[in-house]
Amino acid sequence: MAFDLVTLGLACADVMVRPVDEFPERGKLNLVPQLEVHLGGLAGVTAAVYCRLMGEEGSGAAFVGRVGADGFGDYVHHALASNGVNVERVSRTPDAATAATVVLVSSDGERTFIHHTGAAATLAEEDIDFDFVARAKWLHWGGPAVTPGLDGEPIGRVFDRARQLGLGTSIDTCYDGHGIWYARIEHALPHTDVVMSSLEEAREYTGQREPEDIADWYRARGAEVALVKLGDQGLYVKDADQAHHVPAHRVTAVDTTGAGDATCAGFLYGYLCGWDLLRTARLANAVGGLTVQAMGGAEGVESLEKTIEFMESGI
Repeated sequence: MAFDLVTLGLACADVMVRPVDEFPERGKLNLVPQLEVHLGGLAGVTAAVYCRLMGEEGSGAAFVGRVGADGFGDYVHHALASNGVNVERVSRTPDAATAATVVLVSSDGERTFIHHTGAAATLAEEDIDFDFVARAKWLHWGGPAVTPGLDGEPIGRVFDRARQLGLGTSIDTCYDGHGIWYARIEHALPHTDVVMSSLEEAREYTGQREPEDIADWYRARGAEVALVKLGDQGLYVKDADQAHHVPAHRVTAVDTTGAGDATCAGFLYGYLCGWDLLRTARLANAVGGLTVQAMGGAEGVESLEKTIEFMESGI
């Protein structure tokens, strides 16, 4: 079976607690009304949301990554599969726990993360089956810092080979708690079609402040399209011919976790369908607007039809 998209990198369990507006005193107990487990991870959420947009008629997405032989690993594997993601190349290891994140969500939807990289940190270049990858149209990496075994020269070789196989490539950057930033993606950028970053991360990766300057910096290093995710200000996208700022939809944010990863799925869906840049960006923006209205990164998007209806509503 062929499919549109292979996502490579992090899929994890998100243990989400809401609302958390202050921490309990050391050694004390606070009670919260919501504590839930959801599919998380840059690559996992992007694959799941892409499949939701594709629906039952399309070829969807596959995820390539590593999880532990534990309960969280069972959960992540099931969550991916239940969203229609191909999990043939999800490897299970007894040597490391599944990556997991404790997500503390405030009353206004802002989130704070405590992340354990776990088995995802052991993912390496030699784990990638290129015969499997070649069944797709596109390879998406999510992301730097949380899959350190791929950072630097390895992901450069992976993207170069994917390009030689005829695939398009994209990167969704991740916050780097170690402060390495650009060196993690440097070797991949010359072989990258689309790079997507949140504004905060992009400022660290590029040293630039404004979305247009960030986009130009990425494009000067090889990316054909740069998308900067601006949170409640929407998104900015630029290619060789045009640039657009798409304002965010006016919605009440319940949880912003995974909204950027879902936005990537929306952009890739439109891009692979051959839509023009503005319509593609508007779809991505709508996906993000739906995602923040529900707990979890993949739960807010039901279908392409409902997403387009929301996109055109002007809310």
